[in-house]
Amino acid sequence: MPVGIEEVIGRIDEWKGGSISYEPLGGGITNQNWTVAVNGEKFVVRIPGSGTDMFIDRDNELDCSMEAGKTGVAPNVIHHLKPENVSVVRFIEGKTLGTSEIAGSDALITRIVRTIRKIHTAAAFKKPFDPFDTVRGYMKYVAEHDAPLPADFGRLKATADEIEEAVKRNPPAEAACHNDYLSENFLDDGEKIWIIDWEYGGRGDPYFDLGDFAVEHPFTNAQEELIIREYGGKDDPVGLYRMKLHKISSDWWWGVWAMIQSRVSGIDFDFLKYGNDRFDRLRKNAGDPDYKTWIRDV
Repeated sequence: MPVGIEEVIGRIDEWKGGSISYEPLGGGITNQNWTVAVNGEKFVVRIPGSGTDMFIDRDNELDCSMEAGKTGVAPNVIHHLKPENVSVVRFIEGKTLGTSEIAGSDALITRIVRTIRKIHTAAAFKKPFDPFDTVRGYMKYVAEHDAPLPADFGRLKATADEIEEAVKRNPPAEAACHNDYLSENFLDDGEKIWIIDWEYGGRGDPYFDLGDFAVEHPFTNAQEELIIREYGGKDDPVGLYRMKLHKISSDWWWGVWAMIQSRVSGIDFDFLKYGNDRFDRLRKNAGDPDYKTWIRDV
C-alpha cells in the first residue's frame, strides 16, 4: 500500500510544528495527489500509486523534474522522500487546462508549443526514451500478468514496426521530452504555461513529444500545421509527417501500457476501455489516406 499523507507530512522536518491542512487534489490516473498548506504556503504532494514502479524509473523522474524546474517550465522539487519516491513541489496558482479548452484556442496551442520548445532546448535529460523499445520491454509484463491484447495485435505491431523503421531513417537531434501531454499536465497562471508530472520524461525524438501532445487533443489539420510552424518557425511537411506518425506510436505505447495496468493497478479506473480506445484511434490514424506518404517522405 502507498504511504499515507499524514505519514508523509510527519516525515518532513521543515513542516513539524507548523499549522498544516491538506486535501485531495484531482488529476492523474495512477498516483495520489494532495494539496498541503503549511503556515499559509501551499504545496503539492504526489504519492506514487501501487504497481507504477514497473513502468517508471523514479530516479529518472526526479532528474527530469529537477532539470525541468531549472528552466522555469516546471515547479521546483522541494522534497523527495525515499524509498517511496514521494515528491513535493510548490503549488502553482493557476488553472488546470482541459482537452476541449486547448483544442478550442489557437492562442493557447501556440503558448503551449512555445513552452514545449523551451524544455526541448533548455533542459538536458540523462536517460533515453524510445516508445518502441519501451513497448518491447513491456511485453514481459504482458506475459507475466496475462494482459489482454486486441485480436489484431499482430497487425498493430506490424504498423508500429513500419513507423519505427520510417522515423529512424533520418532522426532529428534528441531533446528533453515529457512524453505524457495530457491536458491536465498543463497549468496556466495567466502569464505562463507550466508543465507538471515528469514520470515518463526522457531524452528522445522531439516529434514524438509533439505527436503525443497532438494525439491527446482533437486538433484540426490546420492546428497540427500550426504546431509545427510554431515549433520550427516555418512550415515543415516532413516535421508534420513525423509528428503524425508519432501520434500513432504514442497510442501504440499507451495502449499496451493500459492493458498491463488493467491487470496490475489497484486504482478505480477503466484501463481496459482506455487501452481499447487508444487502439481504436491507432487504427483510424493508420488508415489515413496520406499514411503511406508520411511513411515514404518522413
